[in-house]
Amino acid sequence: MNRYDQSDLNIYGAEDDFEMDAIMDAKERADLSAPYNAAEPVGDDWTRLLAATRTAARSLARPDLPDGPGVYLWSRRGAPQYVGTASSVQKRIFKHLGGGVSLASSSLRRNVCELLFQIPPHVTGNPTRQKVTAEQATAIRSWLLGCDVSWLRTRTEQDAAAMEGRLRRAFRPPFNRV
Repeated sequence: MNRYDQSDLNIYGAEDDFEMDAIMDAKERADLSAPYNAAEPVGDDWTRLLAATRTAARSLARPDLPDGPGVYLWSRRGAPQYVGTASSVQKRIFKHLGGGVSLASSSLRRNVCELLFQIPPHVTGNPTRQKVTAEQATAIRSWLLGCDVSWLRTRTEQDAAAMEGRLRRAFRPPFNRV
């Protein structure tokens, strides 16, 4: 009997218990070696991000979003699904909302593709690899348009990356790979 259920394997991209053990060991080593920034505790990051105004993805317009660095959160039916970082929140969110058949530029779109069509992200993650059909691309975009998006601006790209790392390690949203 497997020690990990299939949803754990899917979240981490593992094929079996052996791979999952290796991933969890690497995660534990990374967590222990990650620098802790006492100036901004993880709980405060998460509280601020959850308290940020949520906007329905289908009603977003480019001017609504900051064209600067930050961290953003995709939620569906109130549940956090994915946290990301960007040098331009505006450009990154609209990259995720793309409707093309190549998923190489959006890990979020690749992970939604896996949920909807059971196509693993490593298959669609490279521009020279498998593309999805136009119908699949439309379904992925439709799923994303059913989400809400919130964001926090940061002073620098480095601040955004550090905050995203803390949030991902602490809360592991289902569409983030650790």
